[in-house]
Amino acid sequence: MNKSVFLASCSSVKKRSPAKAGEKVSRCEAKPLTIYKKVVDISKIYGLTKDDLNMCQLKIKRQNDFLKYSYIQNNLTGQQFSLKDCIISSNHNPKRYYGEIQNRINTLEKEATNAKLTPVFLTLTLPSEFHAMKTTKTGKLITNPKYNGVEPKEAVKVLTKMWAKLRQDRSLKELSKMQRMYYRVNEPHKDGTPHTHILLFIPEEKISRVEKAFKRLFNPKTNKFEKDIKSATSYIMKYINKTLPMSKKELSKKDVYLNAWYIKHRINRFCASRSTAPMYLYRMLSHRFTLYGLTQVRKSGSLQILARLDDDKIMEIWDNEELLFIRNENIEVNLMNGYMKVS
Repeated sequence: MNKSVFLASCSSVKKRSPAKAGEKVSRCEAKPLTIYKKVVDISKIYGLTKDDLNMCQLKIKRQNDFLKYSYIQNNLTGQQFSLKDCIISSNHNPKRYYGEIQNRINTLEKEATNAKLTPVFLTLTLPSEFHAMKTTKTGKLITNPKYNGVEPKEAVKVLTKMWAKLRQDRSLKELSKMQRMYYRVNEPHKDGTPHTHILLFIPEEKISRVEKAFKRLFNPKTNKFEKDIKSATSYIMKYINKTLPMSKKELSKKDVYLNAWYIKHRINRFCASRSTAPMYLYRMLSHRFTLYGLTQVRKSGSLQILARLDDDKIMEIWDNEELLFIRNENIEVNLMNGYMKVS
């Protein structure tokens, strides 16, 4: 019999006084014990099961097949390019995606330096009730009885509201958009609950006021406000490297599950202030400008973008009198499951 459910032992019988006449004496007494055991699925990594991982890997494979066998064709020259070779994606073209992110961080830091801004580093975490599991003093994960059942995708929205709360505080709201540049990274705790890191550039003389607002709005024991950042790019890239495991040569088991966490919950890895030229514009003009160069041209106000009224598709881009981009009417996109003409 299971010892944790029921104990029966003659040696556990309490001593009793001698029996009275006609009274039967039981030599063994059985006592049912109620034991509350916290059941933990130790097979989960970042809150994902093996089935979750398989589902995400199947999704990536299907997307990969679609991109691999769909292609762009120039009907004038006959050239063909696989869609997979043309896109920039964390899952399907991770090295190019990583390079673009690093370019974006470098440009952001350069813009902040030009504006004479100073970096600070913020970490926002969610209260205990958002965590499905909690960590013991020995480092083990156990179920959290206070968990409110909120899934990671919804939990990220709560983090976004927390960040918006600070941005709406007077300490930051009174600054212009070019005086508060930031880059934000979302990542999971061990149990899959998200938290966020923010590299924020602000005027040095405003740091103390923003820090006071941060500590007033959030619990300083679980949310961090770090100053004296020596290398802003290196600081944020450490976290970006963790969230882009597919760009590595070799993947660990945790790397595979981490990537699946973003896919299953449809969570954006990064978001940023509008301090540089938008990436869609840069991708169209990267043959002419660096991201930093395009940012300067955009700030000068000389760019003219002409789009169709019915679907907002960009047809031409001009810089004063110079034509930078014109949509090619001879391009067709041939999809794996059919045919589509781009006009």
